Amino acid sequence: MTQHATTAAETEQTTTAQTTTEQTDAPESWLALRRRRDESLAAPHGILAQVGLHWIDPDAGTVRPDQVPGSWEIIDGTLVVTFAGAELTLLAGAPEIEVRRDGEVTIASVNGEGDVRLASFGEDVHIDAIRRGGRIGLRLLDPAAPRLTGFDGVPTFPYDPALVLTGRFRSAPSTVRVGSALPWLAQELPSPGVATLEIAGTEVDLVLTSESSLLFTDETSGTESAEWRQVSAQLDGDRVRVDLNDALNFPSAFSVWGTCPRPPQDNYLPFPVRAGEARVEPTER
Repeated sequence: MTQHATTAAETEQTTTAQTTTEQTDAPESWLALRRRRDESLAAPHGILAQVGLHWIDPDAGTVRPDQVPGSWEIIDGTLVVTFAGAELTLLAGAPEIEVRRDGEVTIASVNGEGDVRLASFGEDVHIDAIRRGGRIGLRLLDPAAPRLTGFDGVPTFPYDPALVLTGRFRSAPSTVRVGSALPWLAQELPSPGVATLEIAGTEVDLVLTSESSLLFTDETSGTESAEWRQVSAQLDGDRVRVDLNDALNFPSAFSVWGTCPRPPQDNYLPFPVRAGEARVEPTER
């Protein structure tokens, strides 16, 4: 990867992250984005509500995970839960759930390849059935989680107009294999091509994923900011624009139960990106 000349951003002292409401000189469009982001994170069963993740061993037979009512097993790749009475309440509307009853016992089978909001129990704790890397897990979401009830916004760096980058886009559809927040989990992401961004007179090639997402690390990663972040790239033919002030943390930055993909190899910005969301301490187990 080509190195670049020292930029003004590199010679400045570390900028302290602050709450969005303090940044009154930022563009209104960015302030509106930050308001929408904080509102989304404050959802009662969103990523800040995560309180546990239990993987169901397909070779273990019927199991009763800690914290989770019901008996769970995997039969021919299908997650099956058996429970009695009001132990669990199945959440309506998921076509992936097949239900049958045997007296007071309910048996629910979860099919499909995606995540399913499956059931609730206790004081409105929700259970998501998730599939990652050929494994099936139960993610618990509790609106009483301390990370959620104490949430008052994500700390952000001050808006910096110098960190709106432009460059070229080269269409090269492919599939990119990446790591994840879990050491055993590799993921395959679709890629539309490569963005070449101009940074202080030099160029850096970065692989985009999904439709136009840029997953990246930089010289603040793991210290002032999360281990890695994401931002949407704006594509216009063979041109690309990336506003690093819009950089967001992944769920794994907030919770040790995240399963988020890591950036493609070499998606590294060789300078400190003090823009977008700053580091938060993840929820402990």
